[in-house]
Amino acid sequence: ARFGSAPAGEIWSGDDAAVVRAPSGDLLLTTDMLVEGLDFDLAHAGGADIGWKALAANASDIAAMCGRPHHAVVALGLRLDTPEDLVEGLLDGLMKAAQRWRIGVVGGDLSGAGEISITVALTGSPVGAGVVTRAGAKAGDAICVTGSLGGAAAGLVALRRDLERTEPVRRLVARQLRPAARVNEAALLAECGPSAVIDVSDGLAVDLHRLCTESRVGCEVGERDIPIDPDMGVVGDLDFLELALLGGEDFELLFTVPKERVDETGRRIGEVGTTVSRIGTVTSGPRRLGSQSLDHWKERGWQHLRGR
Repeated sequence: ARFGSAPAGEIWSGDDAAVVRAPSGDLLLTTDMLVEGLDFDLAHAGGADIGWKALAANASDIAAMCGRPHHAVVALGLRLDTPEDLVEGLLDGLMKAAQRWRIGVVGGDLSGAGEISITVALTGSPVGAGVVTRAGAKAGDAICVTGSLGGAAAGLVALRRDLERTEPVRRLVARQLRPAARVNEAALLAECGPSAVIDVSDGLAVDLHRLCTESRVGCEVGERDIPIDPDMGVVGDLDFLELALLGGEDFELLFTVPKERVDETGRRIGEVGTTVSRIGTVTSGPRRLGSQSLDHWKERGWQHLRGR
């Protein structure tokens, strides 16, 4: 009942499978899982935060293909002692995120488990001329990123240190618990001819390395050009650049675009109040981030199966 009613001609939760209208062109399909103790801590995150973040992470993956999300199915693994209000909150967050990005939550599954987990699968379709992948960057292209970096990681530090909730701290905590997928920004970016796009989910260094690897290119990125979240100073004695490069979960769009279209891209995405920063250039040579190789930074970044 919480998922709402299906439009005419579709079938949502309640049957063995949902029935939805497929887009006329390419279909995008993504999935993401959040697991208690690894992706969220119940000491810091409520049910609504977990539900929101699970859908936002998937919407960000669709945005990273210059697409718009459509329909989601959700699987919950719950400990047998999970409080009912936690589940209700999880649904609240899930549905608020669905409303934010106009996603139909059409069904899913429920199971007992050793820890709480939520898995979302999400469909979407490309906007503009078609899908944009990680593999199209060309030497000479500009490397750009939306928004600012490091805020989500700093928000986690603020939660763990139980900092007083001043306005800057609240903004950082929101970046960690209630991230914003750049869906509208992706639609505008699609109009500007990007050559490659990825979302910054595992940290700038890791995700830039992925983009360069898929595109078979090098890069030159300046440390001083990295847009560091301006609120990070409130968390104290931290290496802000390191948080921006390795922290992850900012869900900004990292993209390459012909250098002559950088200003146009910034103006277009600025229409929805989001900044664009040029941080470097695609090359045919080595991969450099500041004075270090990109490989050096990538090896220090998040790796899911190593838990670091």
